[in-house]
Amino acid sequence: MQPLPGMSIVGEYPSRLGADLAAALLTEAGYESTVLGDPAYSIAPHHVVDRGFRVAVRDEVADIAVSLLTDDQPADADADMLDSIYHMHRFADRPKWVRWATVVVLASFAGPIILVTAAMLLSAAGGLFPS
Repeated sequence: MQPLPGMSIVGEYPSRLGADLAAALLTEAGYESTVLGDPAYSIAPHHVVDRGFRVAVRDEVADIAVSLLTDDQPADADADMLDSIYHMHRFADRPKWVRWATVVVLASFAGPIILVTAAMLLSAAGGLFPS
């Protein structure tokens, strides 16, 4: 599916969701866009000749749209700082109470399973060796 005259393709995506997200990003930035592609591709991609979805904008804003959709944006220092503080901690770096609570929760799941298994093994062993 080709865009109308005066429009340029600014992104190609394998899924409709990716193309819709790109179009939403452009709409939020104030640029009109449209998603081109065969809707049947999402349901039966092996039956469609024209694969994937494309996002098209007017030629006048194509360069701006491409820069919005690529990772050429400057890094957000505040977001990077917050990520380093609140995410990607090793388990050993977490507070002691969090480590103990994790062990207790995991044991509460595994404990009954271990007890039932032990009881079944003892029962089976008792049946193999009658007194």
